[in-house]
Amino acid sequence: MYASVLVDIALSACDTFDYKIPDGIKAEIGARVLVPFGKQNIEGFIMEIRENTNVSAEKVREITRIYDDFAPILPEFMAISDAICNKFKLRKIDVLRLFIPPALRGRKKPRVPKNKEIQAIKIAPKEITLTPDQTNAIDEICAGANLLKSTPTPPAFLLHGVTGSGKTEVYMRVIENVLAQNKTAIMLVPEIGLTPQVLGNFRARFGGLCAILHSNLTPAERYDEWFRLFSGEAKIAIGARSAIFAPLQNIGIIIIDEEHDASYQSESNPRYNTHEIAEIRAAYNHATLVLGSATPSIATYSRGVPRSGDTTIFGFIARPRTPPAQHQFILLELKSRVNDISMPPITIVDMTQEIRAGNGGIFSRLLVSKLTEVISAKKQAIIFLNRRGFSSSLTCKSCGWVAKCDHCDVSLVYHKEDNLLKCHYCSARQKVPITCPKCGSNYLKYGATGTQKVVDELQKVFPDVPIFRMDADSIKHRDDLIATLDKFSASSPAILVGTQMLAKGHHFPNVELVGIIDADNSLHFADYRATERTFALVTQVAGRAGRGGSEKKIDADRGGAGGNAPQSAVILQTYIPTHYVYKLATDYDYKRFFEKELNTRAVTKYPPFATIVRILVTGERDDKIKDFLQGVMLDLRKRNNDFIYLSAMKSPIGRLDDKFRYQIIARFEASKEKLIDFIDETIKSHAPKGVSVFLEINPQNLS
Repeated sequence: MYASVLVDIALSACDTFDYKIPDGIKAEIGARVLVPFGKQNIEGFIMEIRENTNVSAEKVREITRIYDDFAPILPEFMAISDAICNKFKLRKIDVLRLFIPPALRGRKKPRVPKNKEIQAIKIAPKEITLTPDQTNAIDEICAGANLLKSTPTPPAFLLHGVTGSGKTEVYMRVIENVLAQNKTAIMLVPEIGLTPQVLGNFRARFGGLCAILHSNLTPAERYDEWFRLFSGEAKIAIGARSAIFAPLQNIGIIIIDEEHDASYQSESNPRYNTHEIAEIRAAYNHATLVLGSATPSIATYSRGVPRSGDTTIFGFIARPRTPPAQHQFILLELKSRVNDISMPPITIVDMTQEIRAGNGGIFSRLLVSKLTEVISAKKQAIIFLNRRGFSSSLTCKSCGWVAKCDHCDVSLVYHKEDNLLKCHYCSARQKVPITCPKCGSNYLKYGATGTQKVVDELQKVFPDVPIFRMDADSIKHRDDLIATLDKFSASSPAILVGTQMLAKGHHFPNVELVGIIDADNSLHFADYRATERTFALVTQVAGRAGRGGSEKKIDADRGGAGGNAPQSAVILQTYIPTHYVYKLATDYDYKRFFEKELNTRAVTKYPPFATIVRILVTGERDDKIKDFLQGVMLDLRKRNNDFIYLSAMKSPIGRLDDKFRYQIIARFEASKEKLIDFIDETIKSHAPKGVSVFLEINPQNLS
């Protein structure tokens, strides 16, 4: 017997070689093996088993070892790997490795799983009364799941629910329905920081049927959780984007919560989009796909269609200005918070007026006043700033010198608690100079405020109040996260300062105030999604306030007699208070924002009306990269009329970890998807040694 083995070598995308299966050895398709290749032994996977081979007998070598007593690459993974490779232009070996944990990579024989329980926040069992919108969403999704066998296309739903509307309860109810059919489920969240809370909620409902997968687990823990799913002991995979590759069989539902989040796009090799992997897996398993968000991405919401009242569950109503045809989502809406709780009012503070009034500090007078009220009432507050560290840079006021990383083209960030300058890309560190190293001046100036400085300033104003910080510097391990969340939840009054890791998904019932510092930060990026991201961030972080259930929505028909006015508040500090994104965010008017943004993109021909491809090229030799770019651009320009935009340039971060970085940006109408194949073939025809080339389709980050 002979095995066709895919080996881990840097040749074409799917090179396989035939090897003889030693007598007495049990070999399976999908097994991990060690094979001789040239003068070395290389790991690979058995792709096919045959009785014969076309290779001459004297040239066929034997498999050296079969590592495991099971085949870790499931039949589904074999079946869908080609679709993933074709979609994202990846090597097959890299795709197959996505489906197995680090403990099954390299020449490792995994230990016996110990089934040690992963720590989670201990929680939501209690009786829950569903809102009419929740009931409708559950009924619609379950009805679609129950009809899977009678329809050729698995149903897909977009659950658009305001913050605090009970999306998690909808997810758990529909998963219950799937488990009752002896099927399995994947539940994705965007941030690793959300997994302890989500896992706590799900364990309270489903117990040991839940397993968690994310990159912050130790290799041993990740293997244990992976094996529980692989063996069928666990039926629900919970985790960040890598959990989309969970080794579950007979999947009944895949849920992507906070689907708008950029973290669902992998920005390291292999590069892929989680949503599209989910669609591929859902199609293979004939499973239901549910995407949920209070602020869906423009691309996703443009594919959402309201249910038709006079057709079957799979009937759609065409919407105006719909982008080119794609698989569409049945749109379900949760329009209000649970328990009829009001959305917190958002007040915009013009920081230019604060400066004119003599207030040059971080906090507006209104924010300090509201913080004082909240603390006096023994409640909690969140201060959001999407910039970690103490200050974003260190500059010399005399000569203009800027402290920069020696290995990357970026400014170093000052971290006060370590008294160090740090690079947030390669983690390089430098001591803080006392004088300017260029001119000797003492006039050194710190740049924009970071979370560390916010904590320092708050401690000066409120010295007796517990203040916690939640960012990538303070949360280095998942146990740090759980400890911080537990301490904050148990403290009243208290203030939590953090970056976007606290902006979504968290439920803090005692938080009455959210302060947004420097809301303009995300607007200043040269990216067509800048307003979309700003709207989402403001809406999501505002949604952390007023979730405790003590406030009732005012009944407008009774002039407010039906309940008390909301006490919760959101203070948004900005230097451009008239920007339309803030007006629409303060009104929580997603639909108007969507229509405005969609119209803009239709006119300017940006996604979803166009496709953007980035060819990112990195290497240690600048001249080699430029030669490669020149050759690729000459070939691409032969089809110049097919492109809306085509240009080669230095990457915004021109050097990273001692490697030069250039990029080609191509934009073309969404209907011309076959251009991606042409671009990929062009890259492969020019790729030299010593240069790494990555092709990204609609990348989330162009820096």
